[in-house]
Amino acid sequence: MSSVSVVIPCLNDAAYIREALDSVFGQTLPPEEIIVADGGSTDGTADILNSYRGRLTWFRQEGKGVSAAKNQAVARTRGEYIAFLDADDLWYPEKLERQTALLDRCPEYGFCSSDVDFFDESGVFIHGAIGTEKQPRSGYVFDELFVNNFISSATIMLRRFCFDRVGGFDENIRFAEDTEMWLRVAKEFRLGYIPEVLAAYRVRRSSRSFQFAEHYRSLGGTFDRFLGKYPDYFKARPGLMRNARYNLYRRWGYRHFEVGEYRRARGLFLRALRRRPSAGMIWKYLAASLLPPSVLRKLRKHRGD
Repeated sequence: MSSVSVVIPCLNDAAYIREALDSVFGQTLPPEEIIVADGGSTDGTADILNSYRGRLTWFRQEGKGVSAAKNQAVARTRGEYIAFLDADDLWYPEKLERQTALLDRCPEYGFCSSDVDFFDESGVFIHGAIGTEKQPRSGYVFDELFVNNFISSATIMLRRFCFDRVGGFDENIRFAEDTEMWLRVAKEFRLGYIPEVLAAYRVRRSSRSFQFAEHYRSLGGTFDRFLGKYPDYFKARPGLMRNARYNLYRRWGYRHFEVGEYRRARGLFLRALRRRPSAGMIWKYLAASLLPPSVLRKLRKHRGD
């Protein structure tokens, strides 16, 4: 089988990184190497990494952001394939073996992904989150990813030459940089999707994914850049940008609604409805956002939310 390099960015992940690393060392197909890029941790992460001396390579890169850290880590790799794992996520034992076999067998695929579990301190709370909520497939999937991304970065493996071809992660992007990267890869290469759960994504409120306003604002900027770069492509597909922005504003509005920021949620729901006036569920949420907060709290308590 082809060789695989594993890249793990981390920053103050002492509570989680040992579990992540052990999930890599527990793979049925061991990787060629593990490269850890530490963003300047101050919580004991370095001591944990040093305890794996001889089994991995790690370096410190402060103040340049996660995209730069991942790019620098990839620059140090030797493997034909690259797999990424955040320091608080996990892989199931056959992840690397299943994906390496797919890419070896199917040269038409430039990268591959799989289904994923969502878990927190209480355990797995959504099994097979991608297959449950979305409609993933193999092939040229740029349009689907642009409208409704179904790639979890914990499940990605790609050929090294694909990474080099698209130029790596955009170091000017601080949030949702992985989504932007996979879109650029998908614009050039086919995806191989494995409909099996091969990884687990940890949901925690202190993670960057919970800085949702910055996340969705960054996604909006990504849409603008793709529109500027490929105007003819989007002109030939007039519904593509409209549907993408509908999903963006819908999800962004839901997140504000969930935390009780109803005025901000209303503005986003209205922006979503301008793209899809027939969205009945958004109208219901918009109406609910107009209720007094005390009434909404009682309704949520009654429903057990």
